Order: sequence, then C-alpha cells, then structure tokens
Amino acid sequence: MERLAPDQLRELRAELPAIAAQSPRLVRVAANQLGRDFIVGDIHGTFDDVWAAMKLAGFERTRDRLFSVGDLVDRGAGSGRAGRFLAQPYVFAIQGNHEADLLDLHLSHDDPDEGLEVLTRINFNGIGWLAEISAADRVELLKSIAKLPIAMEVSTARGTVGIVHGEVPRGMDWSTFAANLERGDPATIDSCLTGRTRLKTNDTRGVPGIGRVFAGHTPQFAGAKRLGNCYAIDTGSVFKDLADRPGAALTVANLAFQTISLATPRSQDNVRLLDEFSDEPFGDYAAPR
Repeated sequence: MERLAPDQLRELRAELPAIAAQSPRLVRVAANQLGRDFIVGDIHGTFDDVWAAMKLAGFERTRDRLFSVGDLVDRGAGSGRAGRFLAQPYVFAIQGNHEADLLDLHLSHDDPDEGLEVLTRINFNGIGWLAEISAADRVELLKSIAKLPIAMEVSTARGTVGIVHGEVPRGMDWSTFAANLERGDPATIDSCLTGRTRLKTNDTRGVPGIGRVFAGHTPQFAGAKRLGNCYAIDTGSVFKDLADRPGAALTVANLAFQTISLATPRSQDNVRLLDEFSDEPFGDYAAPR
C-alpha cells in the first residue's frame, strides 16, 4: 500500500473535518423535471453491475439520475472506482457505514497507514482494495466521501422519498429524524449508518411523515423487501460468487416503481430492476394504529 506523505496526511486531517462541517447531513433534492430517478443498493465495488443495470433500464445520463444508499467501497475489488463514480453529474449518494469508517480511520489515528497496512494485507472487512490505488487517489476519494450527506430527501411526482443507509429509528417520524440529523444527534446518526433492528424484527410500522424510505446495509438475498413504507434494496451483489449466497444480485429501483413489482423484478445476469412505473401518489405514510 502506498503510504501518505507526512504533508498529505497533515493536510488531509485538516481538510476532511472542514469539508464535512460545510456539508449538510441531510440533503433535499428537487424533483427531476427531465427524466427518471433510480436508486441502487449497496455496490461494494461492483460497478460493472451498476453499468449493466443502467443499460437494462435504458438510463439516459443527461436526463436520468442515480441515487445510492451508500457502501460504495470495501469487499469488492472494484472499490477503487468509487471516486470516478461519485464524480458523475447524474450520481447522488449518501454515506454508508463503510465510508464513515474509512473517514474515521484517517482522522482518529496518529498514523492511519500503520494500521491500514495490516488491514489491507489481511483484507479485513474487504478493505484490501485500498492497497491497489495511489495515495493521491486515496486523498481525492476521501475528500469526495467527506462531502456526502448522511441522508437524502427527494421530491418525486408520487410524493417525497427518503434515503438512508441503515434505518430511521423505530417509532420516529421523518420530520423528527430530519431535525435530529441536522442538529447532529449521535444516536440518530448511528441508526442512520448502522441500524438494522427494523429488518431483524420484521417491523412493519414504517416511517410516518414521508412517502417511502429506501435503505441498504442489510442484504436481502431473496430480493428487495418492503416493511410498511420502508424498502430494503441491498440484495448483496458483492456476494454473488459465494456458493451459499445463490440469490445475491444488485437491485436498482425507480423511485416511483409499483410496489407489486417487488415480486417480479426484471432480471438479467446479476441485476434486478424494479421499474414498473406508477403515477398514483403515495402521499405521506401514517403508521398503523
């Protein structure tokens, strides 16, 4: 692994917190007046699958937009391409826990490369890819990641859609969640990055105050899953070569897709596409009483 020069590390440790401080934790995105909006589950370096999904969807780069639930890096050998992916004008991404951990590794250790050399050698948590890129490329990628918000709110013709990596805390409505994020509440941020209780407990209560919420983080090898108005779309693309994960694939969904198409996605090779469009408003969700 190419180590950071002392001056690179000094500059990086000064710049990353400043970049993060200037970047909102929650980004609100206006409706797309030109084309369609798609969202992709955890990529983990499988960018070839992303391009295949875009081709299957007939993605138009000058009109359509692609949102990401985070975890662009680690586990997959193509993780070093994340910087080029984030640079595309049609890409809108949030941080996943793997991006947050990568930033933390460079900010919380006096000599991050000392630990990273060991971690990359044993490929701990799939971080071996870091040894394949230059120090300069690593610096630029870290700066790009530091700009990413923790969550997004996107206006669509059918209603408002939320995007998180982990989960909105159970029992919390969207407006409270948004306010907590914006004031930097640690528990809400942690849930947003790492939470998976909703899926583990099969909690169908949903998130009141918003139309839909898309999340990743917890692989659903049987296909994307709905719980209330929450949609888990990490279907484990990076695990497709493992014998015990035969259902692993990359899921991409139109933000306005018909829920019924969860049962019949368009599939090709390692890609599942949910793009049966509906123009029926879903409005703001109200949790069952």
